[in-house]
Amino acid sequence: MLGIETMLVGIYLAVVNLVAFVAYGIDKRRALRGDWRIPERTLLALGFVGGGLGAFLGMRVFHHKTRKLRFRLLVPLALACTLVVGGGALYFSDYYHADDAAVAAVSSSEEVEVRSLGGGELAFVPADPVAGMVFYPGAKVQPEAYAPLLRACAQRGVLCVLVRPPLNFSLLGIAAAEDAIQAFPEMQTWILAGHSLGGVAAAAYAADNLQDIDAMVFLASYPAADLSALDGPTLSVVGSEDQVLNRDAYSEAWTRLPVEARELVIEGGNHAQFGNYGKQRGDGVATIVWESQQAQTADAIISLVSELQATP
Repeated sequence: MLGIETMLVGIYLAVVNLVAFVAYGIDKRRALRGDWRIPERTLLALGFVGGGLGAFLGMRVFHHKTRKLRFRLLVPLALACTLVVGGGALYFSDYYHADDAAVAAVSSSEEVEVRSLGGGELAFVPADPVAGMVFYPGAKVQPEAYAPLLRACAQRGVLCVLVRPPLNFSLLGIAAAEDAIQAFPEMQTWILAGHSLGGVAAAAYAADNLQDIDAMVFLASYPAADLSALDGPTLSVVGSEDQVLNRDAYSEAWTRLPVEARELVIEGGNHAQFGNYGKQRGDGVATIVWESQQAQTADAIISLVSELQATP
C-alpha cells in the first residue's frame, strides 16, 4: 500500500503536467487568434517544476514552439529532469513505515530515556550505560521501526543511537555515526550496527574510522568495505527464512571480515522482523514472532558487549 507521501508526489506530478499541457494548448490557441500570450518563461518554467512531460506533449500535440531553438533544447531537458527527479521522488517517498509497536517504543520510561538529537537521531539512553551502539536502518525503512530492538538493548545497558539518514537511505548518510558518537563524549566503547543496506553503510564508515570502533554488528547484512583489520568482535545475525539477503554476496563478504567474526542464524526468523515495519516484498515467511527474533538478536548483542567489557 502506497504511503501518503507517495500519493502526494504522484498527485503533484499529475497536476503540474496537466497544467503544462493545457498551458501550451491555450497559448497555441491565443497565438492563432492574436490574443494576449502566456510568457515563454512561464511555459518553460512549468516544465522545470515537474511538468516536463506535459510541456513536451503540449509542444508535439499542439505543434507549438517547435521551431524555437530554446524550446527544442530546454523542453526535452525539462522532460529528462521530470523523469529523473520525479521518478526519484516517487521511489524514495514509497518506504516502509514503523508499526504501532515501534511508535510506542519511542517514549521515555524510568529505565530508558529517549532523546531526539540535533540531526534527527533518536538516542535510547539507559541510566548507567556500559557501551554505545550506533544503528543504521535498512533502505527505505522509517528509522523508528527499529525502536523496539534498540529499546530492548538500552534496557540492558547499551546506549543506542538510531540515525536518520536522508530519504531513509543509509548510504546517503554514511558519516552519521560521527555526530552520534560526538553527542556522547563520555562513552568510550562504541559498536556500529546496521540492518540490510544499513549494515553496508555502517561498514563503510567503520572502514575509514577503525580506531574509533570497537565492534560491528550486521543484521541480515554484510560489508562492501574491507573490515579485516578491525581489532574487535564482529557479529552477523541472519534469519533462516530470509529471502531478501543475497546469500552469494553474503558468503563472499566474509573474506572482508575479521577472521574471528561469528554468525548467529535465528531459526524461523526472516529479513523484516529485525525491525517493525510489516512484511517486506520478496521476504520469506517467518515461523517465529518478531518478539522472539528481536529478543534473540538483543541477547547476542548483549553477549558481544559483555565480551568487550571482559577485554582488558
